[in-house]
Amino acid sequence: MSDMTAGPALRRIVGFALPLTAANLLQQGYLLVDSIVVGRYVGVEGLAVVGACGPLFYLLNAMFIGLGTAFTIRLAHLTGGQQVDRRRDVVAALALLTVVWSAGCVVLATLLVDPALAVMGIDGQLAADSARFFSTLAIGFPGIFGTAAVSAYFRGLGDSRSAMWVQGIGSITNVVLVWVFVAVLGGGVAGAALATGVASTAALVVGLVWAARAHPVRRRGPRPAVRRELVDAARLGLPLASQHIVLAVGIMVLVAIIQSYGEVVLAAFTIVSRIELFTGMLFLDFSGAVTAFAAQNLGAGDLARARDGLLRTIRLTAVLSVVVAGAVLVARAPLAAVFTDDPATRDLTGRYLTIIYPFLILYTVMVVVHGYLNGSGRTTAPLICTLIAFVGVQIPFAWLLNGPFGIDAVMWAVVASWTAGLTYSVLCLRRVLFTRPAPEPVPATVP
Repeated sequence: MSDMTAGPALRRIVGFALPLTAANLLQQGYLLVDSIVVGRYVGVEGLAVVGACGPLFYLLNAMFIGLGTAFTIRLAHLTGGQQVDRRRDVVAALALLTVVWSAGCVVLATLLVDPALAVMGIDGQLAADSARFFSTLAIGFPGIFGTAAVSAYFRGLGDSRSAMWVQGIGSITNVVLVWVFVAVLGGGVAGAALATGVASTAALVVGLVWAARAHPVRRRGPRPAVRRELVDAARLGLPLASQHIVLAVGIMVLVAIIQSYGEVVLAAFTIVSRIELFTGMLFLDFSGAVTAFAAQNLGAGDLARARDGLLRTIRLTAVLSVVVAGAVLVARAPLAAVFTDDPATRDLTGRYLTIIYPFLILYTVMVVVHGYLNGSGRTTAPLICTLIAFVGVQIPFAWLLNGPFGIDAVMWAVVASWTAGLTYSVLCLRRVLFTRPAPEPVPATVP
């Protein structure tokens, strides 16, 4: 492929990823602000509550995002194949899934939060505060999942700028509300949860109005083939959702290990997870851009362009990961100090960052490779990678070695997991790129 062809491929991926990155940086920025406000106005106990509930929310939210990604891939494939008339079927199926999922998660959050916290070893006042936080957050589930669905729709059409504005509005609103509800009104961690729900609902309303104006869907015509699209989405999305289930359960195990060291360690874990999410978002967005780019080009039959875009994206993100890691390592002490004045929590946060961030490049390359594998329809490969890296390496590493080596074993387990995951992902990528041609992501079905 000539540079004349390859250059536009990378520019297309970057052009798709950067608006999403801007939106997601705002989103992760509000999570950072949320944690800073909780840490400053509620204390280490508040950060521990957020850390205890993190795996539960991640389980529900990430599973939905995994299924939503299937609709993104489906829409991108139809767009690349010029099958615009079938968009209505996908939208109807996505809307139905969102409504059912939101209602089901509200019920689950009400009934299962106490048993789930008990499984992680969370008890006493921390358990009571965590249950109150999560129950309040559940009120906003329709807005949270609805906004994610609208964003998946925009991304599938290649309109990442609209996804950026919708997510950005929600994030900025959340920053304002968390300050008002927690710092001004003294609502504690429940106030932070309420701020998230209200802001997400506002973003959903804006997103639905904008989607109807910018990308209207034909309303008249045959009855939408919702069942067919749900089956196709389940076939493509269940491996992605299963991957997040594994991650969530694994994080619950880690929380069970970490909470035995006390609230200070759990608070430090919460701070590091927020920093990881914020710095990793750029690379996750490049992964999502590669997914959509690969799906569109494979749908159009341009295999060479899809592959070249991937390789160029890997080179770019590898360089960016070195820059990001260096910045975090230099600023690790001030970063920890922003969240809390507690010296023990700050020192532990700095040590955690010092151990894992020199190896950030392993993670960034891995997630970009996963983006191509997802876009090519091989969504089971990232799932297997997660099973190997997280379940087979990180959890046993942390569980077995935290006794003799203490909490540092949990930190080094992250590095071991990234190493194993990247190794497996590269092996899968070699088979896809050089052994056999990639299939279309979603085979067309007959109505």
